[in-house]
Amino acid sequence: MNNLFSEFNSSTKEEWLAKVEKDLKGKPLEALNWELTKDLNLSPFAHADDLREVPTPIAATKKNNSWEIGVQLPVEEITDANQAALQALAGGATAIAFSIDRSLDQSEIAALLKDIQLEWISIHFIFQIPTWKRFANNFLDYIKSIGSDPNKVHCSFSFRGNSTDTEGERKMLQSLQQALPQAKLFTIDGQRFYKGKEHTVQELAQILKAGNSILEQLNQEDLGIAVFQQTLQFALTLGDSYFINIAKLRAFKLLWQQVLQAWDASLSNLPIIEIHLGLKSQTGEANYNKIKATTQALSAVIGGVQRLYIYPSDISKEDWGSDFARRIAWNVQHLLQLESYMDRVIDPAAGSYYIEALTNRFAEAAWGDFQKNCT
Repeated sequence: MNNLFSEFNSSTKEEWLAKVEKDLKGKPLEALNWELTKDLNLSPFAHADDLREVPTPIAATKKNNSWEIGVQLPVEEITDANQAALQALAGGATAIAFSIDRSLDQSEIAALLKDIQLEWISIHFIFQIPTWKRFANNFLDYIKSIGSDPNKVHCSFSFRGNSTDTEGERKMLQSLQQALPQAKLFTIDGQRFYKGKEHTVQELAQILKAGNSILEQLNQEDLGIAVFQQTLQFALTLGDSYFINIAKLRAFKLLWQQVLQAWDASLSNLPIIEIHLGLKSQTGEANYNKIKATTQALSAVIGGVQRLYIYPSDISKEDWGSDFARRIAWNVQHLLQLESYMDRVIDPAAGSYYIEALTNRFAEAAWGDFQKNCT
């Protein structure tokens, strides 16, 4: 097959700028710049000549762009939460996150997870109280009691609003890591740092600092960063700005690789990044929320999310949304995978001059902030 691009003449940056200036009819190109902050002025024009080298996908060991279809459920009545989870799984969800605000004993854990095949999905627990460690041991006992293989159970534990403290828990963490090798024992809750698109750089720097703090604690406890950095995951939230969402996720991946390199840690298994579409971005208009959630989800997928939670569109009117709204929320992800094939191309934003430029600007600015906060 002939090279399709051979029929097109290449154009330099200067030629493009001349064309832009002509179309603007005397208006300066700088007038179109987007001032995100006083120190971050973004141009809508990007060209290959601005890139230091040819962009490559941010892939690590990924073979595709697949992600888990997540559903977050509150645990109020155990039976209701279990039935809602089974309904979501029947509807195609591949990740269930239970939001727990009280301690559960072993019998309650068994009731909550009844008929859920743990080896075929991923299961996650978001705690509003600091009881996850006892829960993790009870959860492990439950896995063994039903005859499932702990080596095949993908799970995570998150203490909302705080980082997990490793001090004085060395033996317990070692035991859990060995018993549940696929578990993410540390969830860095980056959602608490989200304050809008204008604070994207500060948000990235704060998430980096929180993640690096865990690595420092692991090092102090002599737990082995090479092993335990693979038990980390990050929970982030996205706003309404499509391109900023994409660039933020891509920038964070670059930044975290930089942190791992500083620790001489392996880059072969980068941590899971899960996205929770922000509750604060929801409005009182359910139909509008559906449309907005679709574009937010698309930006998350293009940015390379590994697990995605979309809130029901009527969550502002009903606790955790109606059955119909929940179904629509996970069907958005089905459409992105089964109809749009967004799960097939690794880092689909790679090579986009504008997104690459935006990614680099965020990464460089956030790394500078991170270094200042760490000195």
